[in-house]
Amino acid sequence: MPKNIEPDFEDLLEEAAKSTGVELVNGAKEVAAYAAQRAAVLATLVGRPGYQQAVIAERDNVALFAGVSGVDKADAGQQRLIGIIQGALALGAKALV
Repeated sequence: MPKNIEPDFEDLLEEAAKSTGVELVNGAKEVAAYAAQRAAVLATLVGRPGYQQAVIAERDNVALFAGVSGVDKADAGQQRLIGIIQGALALGAKALV
């Protein structure tokens, strides 16, 4: 039975948004669904060359979908959220393997 990491992502994103003060433009449920899809793609790359670069690319995709106004221009709260997203994607991908 495939693992469903989406509820965990949703909980994490809701808490991260509260603690950082960052408003998720698309909402935690929608961002969690997108992040879970991206983590599933990353799961196919775990242990392969370029995996870390793929995590960073997907982190940026999810952050932009969440409404971060540019990863390179993120304020402190957004940077913290970006870090949380990166960690969640990496752990989520490994959990799916």
